[in-house]
Amino acid sequence: MDGKLQVVKDRMDYLDCKGESFDLLQDELEELHELSVNLHSLSRVHSSMCWQKARLTWLKEGDANSKFFHGVMSTRRRRNAIQMIQVNGVQVQGVLNIRETVFSHLSSHFKVTQVERPGVENMVFLSAFSHGFY
Repeated sequence: MDGKLQVVKDRMDYLDCKGESFDLLQDELEELHELSVNLHSLSRVHSSMCWQKARLTWLKEGDANSKFFHGVMSTRRRRNAIQMIQVNGVQVQGVLNIRETVFSHLSSHFKVTQVERPGVENMVFLSAFSHGFY
């Protein structure tokens, strides 16, 4: 397969170089187009073959790190799980109870509050003209 690809590439390079110096004949233009189509097809087949070879190797040899990887991920999942939280000295356990407690805390913490803000209605502004800025 590699040999066929190289033959097509070499012929295309030759015709490209020739086309830079002289006008290609109609037969050569058609050959160049056909070579381009062949190169694309051969490249796809070659890529597919490489993928299949890699897959066969993986299936035959296995993944040496898979047991280690799954062990690390299981440990991380256990470490990231919340088993219990303490709120005001009281232990809260269970997924639903923890979810409700966290939701309640965040709801009260981020609720919209009415704040009295000063208005600008009674303020007096000096114009830029009176200071000579314009």
